[in-house]
Amino acid sequence: MLEIHYYFTPILDHLESFDKNDWHLYPIVNLATAKRFRDAAGLPRNVEHLNAVFDRLQKISLDYLTINLYGRKYGRRFLLNLQDTLSADQLLTYNNLIRQQILQKIGLSISDFKIFHEFSKSELKNVLQDFYENHFKQCPASFVLTKTEALQINACEHKLLQNYLIEIEKTA
Repeated sequence: MLEIHYYFTPILDHLESFDKNDWHLYPIVNLATAKRFRDAAGLPRNVEHLNAVFDRLQKISLDYLTINLYGRKYGRRFLLNLQDTLSADQLLTYNNLIRQQILQKIGLSISDFKIFHEFSKSELKNVLQDFYENHFKQCPASFVLTKTEALQINACEHKLLQNYLIEIEKTA
């Protein structure tokens, strides 16, 4: 089994169902990802929309990190449900009601969510710091760790990475 540390932009970088490998997911929210998202969603290229996109991406990322503190399985289920609920052009509609509906689907309550919410900001700060310290240039990006090696990959989508890992395991 491989250990994969995957840095991604919520909703913009589409996630597939997860394989048997050990996936650690880290949302990236910065100005570059907000611009990329704004442009992909076809929103007007102005500061107002850039700030709105950044705010929603940050809210989604903080919500994900909060849920992830209950276990990565819950975090992955949150992200997959979120993708099913919102498309890129609907990002700005994300709100507490949508979060509450997804929490209900994955079996967590609002009171469970609120317990860890205060820790998510420091967690997001740590994720962004790791992203920059590892000299990643673009999202999605990842580290694939084996017992003896580490492979750093920039700008590789989740599905493509999973297909690559399947091929690696066949030849190992």
